[in-house]
Amino acid sequence: MHIGFCDDQADVIAKYRRLIEEICLRENFSYKISTYRSGEQLLFEMEDVLHSIDILFLDVIMPGKNGIEVAGELREKNFTGEIIFLTYSREAIYHAFDVKANNYLLKELATKSRIEEVFLAAADLVKEKTEEYLLLTGVGEYRNVAIGDIRYFEVNQKIVTVYYGNQDFEFVSTIGKLENLLFNKGFIRISRPYLVSIKYIESFSYGEVILTNGEKLPVGRKYYKDLKEKMKDRKK
Repeated sequence: MHIGFCDDQADVIAKYRRLIEEICLRENFSYKISTYRSGEQLLFEMEDVLHSIDILFLDVIMPGKNGIEVAGELREKNFTGEIIFLTYSREAIYHAFDVKANNYLLKELATKSRIEEVFLAAADLVKEKTEEYLLLTGVGEYRNVAIGDIRYFEVNQKIVTVYYGNQDFEFVSTIGKLENLLFNKGFIRISRPYLVSIKYIESFSYGEVILTNGEKLPVGRKYYKDLKEKMKDRKK
């Protein structure tokens, strides 16, 4: 799940980011968080990855374009993510309906429990709209795994381990079959044993990738060029 925060105050972003991270870790969500300090920055950086953010926490009162204007432009570009206004402004609440906001929270009244309630409800909607699953067969057990939660696959001969959320699961397959099955689903081969979800790659170098949770995986020489191109495309 990709979560965005757009607020001109860095301390506000830090406060609510910590809260959402705590919830995601407790709920075993696989997640990524992006932050933006203005509506203009958000619109610019989302231009080519418009549908990558699933839940957007958006302030209303910001220098330049206000949050309602930003949300309106996003909707005009067919942004389908859940927009949650988190603001001190009471005046714009009725305009939030015009941009199909999920919720409108006042910062001075929004308790931790209220923010958690709204966030988890939005997360449920995101899963209903976007989730695709893989049905995997292990030893005497079947596992239905959400593709969006998968960080990577690791293969050892014909035994594959899938890592998702805070869990892992072993099943029988090959890396080639998985590549075909997940074609155009955002996965990339980084070495002979590893097939990784691009959205969970935080950074990379010639010898390794670092995932958003801090895990490090080796990059094979023959796969580095393709990895570099895919990561370049992601950042455009």
